[in-house]
Amino acid sequence: MRSIVWFRHNLRLSDNPPLYHASREGPVLPVYIWDPSLDTLPDGARKWWLAGSLRALNGQLETHGLTLVLLRGPSEEILFRLARDLQIGAVHAAPGRTPEERRLDLKVSRILSGAGVPFLTESTDYLIAPEFVPEGRSGPWKVFTPFWRFCRSRLSPDSPLPAPAKIAKVPGPRGERLEDWGWDPPVPDWAQTMRRTWRPGEAAALERLELFVAETLAGYGRRRDFPAEDGTSKLSPHLAQGEISPRQIWRKVTESKALEKDREKFLEELGWREFAAHLLRHNPEMLESPLRKIFLNYPWKAEGRGFELWKRGMTGFPLVDAGMRELRLTGGMPNRVRMVAASFLVKNLGISWRSGAAWFAENLVDYDPASNAASWQWVAGCGTDSAPFFRIFNPVLQGERYDPRGEYVRKFVPELARIPDRYLHRPWMISGGSGNCPGDFSSSYPDPFVDLKTSRIAALQAFRRLSTPG
Repeated sequence: MRSIVWFRHNLRLSDNPPLYHASREGPVLPVYIWDPSLDTLPDGARKWWLAGSLRALNGQLETHGLTLVLLRGPSEEILFRLARDLQIGAVHAAPGRTPEERRLDLKVSRILSGAGVPFLTESTDYLIAPEFVPEGRSGPWKVFTPFWRFCRSRLSPDSPLPAPAKIAKVPGPRGERLEDWGWDPPVPDWAQTMRRTWRPGEAAALERLELFVAETLAGYGRRRDFPAEDGTSKLSPHLAQGEISPRQIWRKVTESKALEKDREKFLEELGWREFAAHLLRHNPEMLESPLRKIFLNYPWKAEGRGFELWKRGMTGFPLVDAGMRELRLTGGMPNRVRMVAASFLVKNLGISWRSGAAWFAENLVDYDPASNAASWQWVAGCGTDSAPFFRIFNPVLQGERYDPRGEYVRKFVPELARIPDRYLHRPWMISGGSGNCPGDFSSSYPDPFVDLKTSRIAALQAFRRLSTPG
């Protein structure tokens, strides 16, 4: 039987159930569709990575004599036309992740079934089906800890599927050229540092996993919080585009010789990704609306100058600024720094989490809709989890604790490169002619845009007014 494999966010050959099963049934036509009606994000880091990922996938398919057919337009119309013209017996795909994608799945299924072509979906993205709620439970989970405790005690993922040894070809139409989609950076090339930092594609993802397990997993529980150390897996962008599966990561980590505490800490981070997907599946409004409805009335400030300074990494708080500059240069940021930068925007600048989430969506190479929204709502205190609004990260104390020698800050904020450690996270203390400051301190670094104490008090007062009846 001839099949279409509709690649979406599963851009790999190994542990890819739609591809594996379709290739066992007969010849395959691999297709990727850019549907502009579903693509609401501006061009940026995400599309730079996606372009590289598609090129890598096409290279893998070419070793089997196939070409990834790139098409642009409404997915349901394209799939129907291909199925009709090429005498296709089934369309295989990974199911949609967002509410819009799931609505598209229903539309595709309806149109194809009318033509007698089944639309077959198999999940490739998660260890636990996002819709899963155990029998006897009154509703979906709202707090991470009991969710992960339940899942961890029962998790036994199936072994990853191998890449197909052979894939027969369905002769298909000539697709579009990726170069014509405008996803590659124009001149000047803003992605130069991203190119030096990352390599998209399945082969790079599997190499990254091997390197992480061999060299970084040991000590992960401690090192992951220190941004100057290479203490994280760097797998999140590969997961976001489906260049590697959670099952592949799970198996490699659980079979490693690292200490149990490090293995479990990393698996817990995978668990947060699972939890975010669970939240989105049961709360489809989460991408735009706070899960705690009381926050619909929170008095967020207009974006204004503070938002622009935050985006540019010029707030006057070195750890925040280093993170925001790294984001623009590399498309990434360590998790600890993400929390500090997000807390600063929401709590100290008083700007809505939606603004921050949109900026991250444009600039992160590992952008994942569920994880992005869940993380921002967690920091803002408006999600369902137990993180309270009054948890406000102090960027000075966080910097002194997790970047004590300033290695991370000095890398991304070169104006501060020669400042002594004791001043690095409080550079405003140097001014005033005290005689304690170095003569070559760059005056181009700004003074703090807000007072941490005053802005913290204002945020807490606004929340109290919001949560006090009458």
